[in-house]
Amino acid sequence: MNLFALALVAATTLTGSNDTPTGDKKPATTIQYGESVKAGNGTLRSFVRLDAKGKPTQLGVAISEATLKSLPAEDAYWVLTMPKGSEKSQVQHVSFNWMPHGHEPDGVYNVPHFDCHFYYTSNEERMGIVENDPRFGKDPEGAYLPKGYVKGPAIPQMGAHWIDPTSPELNGKPFTTTFIYGTLDGKVTFTESMFTLDFLKKVQDERLPVKQPEKVEKAGVYPTDYRYVYNAAEKQYEVILENLQSRQ
Repeated sequence: MNLFALALVAATTLTGSNDTPTGDKKPATTIQYGESVKAGNGTLRSFVRLDAKGKPTQLGVAISEATLKSLPAEDAYWVLTMPKGSEKSQVQHVSFNWMPHGHEPDGVYNVPHFDCHFYYTSNEERMGIVENDPRFGKDPEGAYLPKGYVKGPAIPQMGAHWIDPTSPELNGKPFTTTFIYGTLDGKVTFTESMFTLDFLKKVQDERLPVKQPEKVEKAGVYPTDYRYVYNAAEKQYEVILENLQSRQ
């Protein structure tokens, strides 16, 4: 969550691909992919899973095996557009960050890992967040964040990060994965799945709960779980927000 070297690359649209993430054991009704973005020798792409009524039930990012085998030696990030059908999730874009050296605090997050930010704002709005932005100081009402979360670093081109102090890595355990909320100017502007490279390489199917706020800013569907799946058929790893529930 320090400043990152820009590694946004040209994209080729693959919306509506027939490839299917395996984040659910049941057959998908509809899968929509967003733009495929080159990352190393592989690709990244967003996806949404829709039920028979067109409601999103999962939202995520697919990371090709080839990408994990060819990650850059320095910090990088890629911006992913959202596929058709994901609108009710309120997510407007994904910023997928790779940090081979990790970041502070030492002894906790200074290991090779990814930050997968699901933004409720546009990429242009995110890029307008500057160092020492005065909007960092305005926090949302407590009901819009999970109970117990505490404010962490405020980062340009991201926002203020809110952390669960009960997370294992903050209580003497090795860091594997955690879930973060982000804010700016008194509003929740993103959620973030943060996970290590080592964890992702070993994962088969791992599901964890997303702690819930009492209130949400806008009516839509919001995740109650986050999940990591290795999809052997497609040779990709999937980072998933799932069990999307309607909230007002």
